[in-house]
Formats: sequence, C-alpha cells, structure tokens
Amino acid sequence: MKHRFLSLMIGIVLVFLLAPFSDAYKLEYGESDHNLHWSSINFPVTYRITIAPPVPFSAFEQAVGESFAAWQAVKNATITFQASGTTDKKEPAYDGENCIIMGNNVSGPDVVGQAYIFYSVDTGEIFDVDIMLNSSYPWATDGSPKKMDVQDTLTHEVGHLCGLDDLYGKEDREKTMYGYIDYGETKKRTLEPDDEAGLAAIYPVTSSGGNGGGGGGSGCGTVTPASPSAGSGSINFLWIFLLLTFLGIRRLLFHPQGR
Repeated sequence: MKHRFLSLMIGIVLVFLLAPFSDAYKLEYGESDHNLHWSSINFPVTYRITIAPPVPFSAFEQAVGESFAAWQAVKNATITFQASGTTDKKEPAYDGENCIIMGNNVSGPDVVGQAYIFYSVDTGEIFDVDIMLNSSYPWATDGSPKKMDVQDTLTHEVGHLCGLDDLYGKEDREKTMYGYIDYGETKKRTLEPDDEAGLAAIYPVTSSGGNGGGGGGSGCGTVTPASPSAGSGSINFLWIFLLLTFLGIRRLLFHPQGR
C-alpha cells in the first residue's frame, strides 16, 4: 500500500508541473470514484486545538475559529463546525477527534501545513482529520512578513478537511486552495468564488433547505454499525484496516514569491 501510494503521488506531482491550465475547483478523491466528504449526520464537524500553539493561545484559538468560520459562511453549502476543546495530541492518529496540532511529521521540509485524512475506501466518507502545522516554521496571527500566518494556512487546510484538493494553475494564485504559500501571506483567509463553488458541490443545499447527501452526487456513504464514528469510545481496528485509507498528502507548500 505504501509503495503504491508513493507512486501515485509522484505521478500527480508531475502532472501538476506539466499542466498549464487551472481548474475552478478540485475535489479530493480516494481509492474509489467517490469524492471525499463528511456525512451530514456528523454535522457539526467538531475540532480540538493543541494546548501548545506557537503563539499565545487566545490569538491561536481566534485564528483557528476564523478559519473554520470562513467555510461555514458559504451560503449555498451546508457543512458546519464546532470547537470542542483542546488536545495534547502531538501526532496525527485515527481516534475519532479532529485536531489542530503542531509538529514536523510532514512529508517534506517545504510543507507548511498538512491534513491527514481517514476515510472509507468504499464510500469516500471522512471519519477523522488531523491538521498539522509545521513547527519548524515561525508563526504569527498578524501577517508578520517573516512568519507564516496561522489563519491563512489553516483556512487552506480546512478546505482539505472539507474535501477540496490543491490547485496549482497560474489562474489559481488568489484562491484559498492554491497549493503554495509564502511568509506574511494572508490572502487565503478569504475564500474566492471558486473555493465556495467547490464546497457547495460537495455539500449542496437542496430545495427543501437540507443537505443534498454530502457526497456531491458521487454516492454518499453512511456509518454502519461496524463503522467507527467521530467521538467513538471504542475503535474496531480490523474495520479500519479493511475499509480506511490514511492520506498524508493534502499539504501546503512553501513557495517564495517572485520565483
């Protein structure tokens, strides 16, 4: 599984480097043809914040909250979020808790932020996402020119948590889901129309005002009695082995402006 995963990533990187075009938005897909998504029965999606942020906790907490609020404010989408306290977790893990943590367990030194996604291979339903900010970089919440901005980075990573993938086209540079970041950047804090359209494609509002299935028309799965659910006290690890894939590929790369 690991070698097949690495080969897939190399192919994707090469395609991105060779492709001059841009997409309005791009959905994340797993092993099957199903796009990654949360089931509406798990709304609001809850999250926890590290007890050891790189900036004062109150400022970090506010930046995290604003990052989630940017996506929740999309009018024609239905996903919602809710803070649920703090965590002392230092490594990503499938434990039924979505956590914002600090560390350097990322896929390369140029990776500023990374989302680790646990989802059903059969349906694409997301069960758990941990977002790691690379502690090797300096961080701030005020757009300091020589530091990475917490809210800017996290707004992008929350897009991955929702099921959106990176964009790398020249026309995508102002979008939140653009896959490169620089010191002092804050433009990803605010969603562009294409970012909002991508979220609405995954979590559409039906004519009755409800969720359109949470799967963007790709076949939304539901939690079966044998499936783990967010906040579950016990985890069936055999089920995880058989039906879940772990992704450490949704990342935000450092890319100095002007290059």
